[in-house]
Amino acid sequence: MSGVIAAVTVRAADRAKALGAEQALEQLRQELEQVPRLGVLLGPPRQGGTEVRKTRIEPRDGVPGLAVAYVYTPAPPPPTVAIVAVTPDDGVPAE
Repeated sequence: MSGVIAAVTVRAADRAKALGAEQALEQLRQELEQVPRLGVLLGPPRQGGTEVRKTRIEPRDGVPGLAVAYVYTPAPPPPTVAIVAVTPDDGVPAE
């Protein structure tokens, strides 16, 4: 266990529910507790090592591909992840 605490904001949870992606978002939340630096870093780390990152949930079971933004804060302990935004991903998958 990594000791990272991951949570979903109310706004992100509501958006995931509207998109039918509650289960996919919960799976990502659990994964972020194990690997809190998934996806792409958006800009340089902030004060205290805080990072804003973006990752993607692949389309599946009637759920569209989703872009998920989250904030990783390593200090003060314990490290935390807050999923703050969920949006449909307009990226076109490679064929």
